[in-house]
Amino acid sequence: MTISAVKPQTPQGATTRLGWREKFGYGAGDLASNLSWNLVGGFLLYYYTDVAEVPVAALGTLFLVARLADAVIDPAIGVLVDRTRSRWGKARPYLVFASIPFGVVGVLTFMVPDVSDSGKLVYAFVTYLTLGLLFSLVNVPYSALLPMMTRDSDERMQMGGLRAIGSSVGSIIVTASTTPFVAWLGAGSEQRGWTVATTIYSVLSVCFFAVTFLACKERYALPAESEQVGLTAALRTLWGNRPWKVVFVYGVLNFVRLSLVLGVTVYFALAVLRAPWAISVLLPLVSGTMIVGGLVAAPYYRRFGKRRGNLQALAVGFVAWAALYPAEGAFPVFLTFYIIATLAIAVSMVSMFTMVADTVEYQQWRFGTRHEGLLSSGISFATKVGSAVGSAAIAYGLALAGYRAGDEGGAAVTGIRVLFYGVPLLLVVAQAVTMAFWDLDGRHEEMRAEIDRAAHSEKS
Repeated sequence: MTISAVKPQTPQGATTRLGWREKFGYGAGDLASNLSWNLVGGFLLYYYTDVAEVPVAALGTLFLVARLADAVIDPAIGVLVDRTRSRWGKARPYLVFASIPFGVVGVLTFMVPDVSDSGKLVYAFVTYLTLGLLFSLVNVPYSALLPMMTRDSDERMQMGGLRAIGSSVGSIIVTASTTPFVAWLGAGSEQRGWTVATTIYSVLSVCFFAVTFLACKERYALPAESEQVGLTAALRTLWGNRPWKVVFVYGVLNFVRLSLVLGVTVYFALAVLRAPWAISVLLPLVSGTMIVGGLVAAPYYRRFGKRRGNLQALAVGFVAWAALYPAEGAFPVFLTFYIIATLAIAVSMVSMFTMVADTVEYQQWRFGTRHEGLLSSGISFATKVGSAVGSAAIAYGLALAGYRAGDEGGAAVTGIRVLFYGVPLLLVVAQAVTMAFWDLDGRHEEMRAEIDRAAHSEKS
């Protein structure tokens, strides 16, 4: 599939310095994504169990099957982006044309009809699956846009930081305001509150995607016809990209942990802390620390590199998260360790987006083709797989503990504690082991110089 026909330019030589308007415009894209997607990650399971009353025992399978089913299409969407030709480039058109249906289905996802249990499950599966597919159609091109905008590794880290800030602002808006927002808008009807709230979030999401489309430019994309490689051949080169495999596994583990923490925190605040107000404190802090992480990431990783910097951040996050359980009864102490842990882990998350951009340079250096769309689809794929496993783990864990809506019994509380404390610690350890295999630090200038020499030789 192609769209019209104007070739993007591929400048060589010195990199282009980006203005702040364009940088902030890029960050607006993740603000757009997270206004809708973090609503799903943070509240959809609660909406299903306590508002729509979808059977909890079946929700683990629903989350797992739906997310894995739409995740497998991400590489195909990446190839589609690589083959797209339009007057706006290869990635930018999707930010407009796919964001509108993404917003519409986002509203429909939180409108489960009052029918039989089997009917609710079918409706939930279809809308949740469709929402994931449309998320890929905007998020894969959005991720692919970063390496097309600049080749400078410091600027990429800065852009990754702004992307993390945009993501965090969207998450803070959603996690801090949704619970009181739904109550206020619903005026006694919780379902009506969810419908109106998701409609507002979806409209804002579409508008911010339009900002990214208008503000950003593609400068370093190879012409679409030079990327006309079959899917099998493209996947073969992808599998030969060792740094990409490291980022992919790291991303899956990260999103399993993030999805699990976001989803279980609602239950943790209600059943363990017995403090509903804590939802609007703990969830926004996950995003608020991402803003700080986005601001400090560029100088931090410039000094330590991505491998050492991530290992240090994950170590601090592990120790602080482990300290949460003994501090559970003293909320100020608990909150202090929570902030330290989420801040350290947030710093490690910021590097992930720029690591994908680094693997694009590696792909061109090693195989002669960039495949920005295909490589960037790994982040969307990791998001889907991670969200599927994390959400399914919560649902299965709650079902195993015998959770019922409003349940605050002993077995349910024990299950929630295990999900909140223990599983994230195991995932942080797995992330650290994965990051030990990253080996592109200090090689960017070498790869860029060889790419430029090869391009110059072809012209000669």
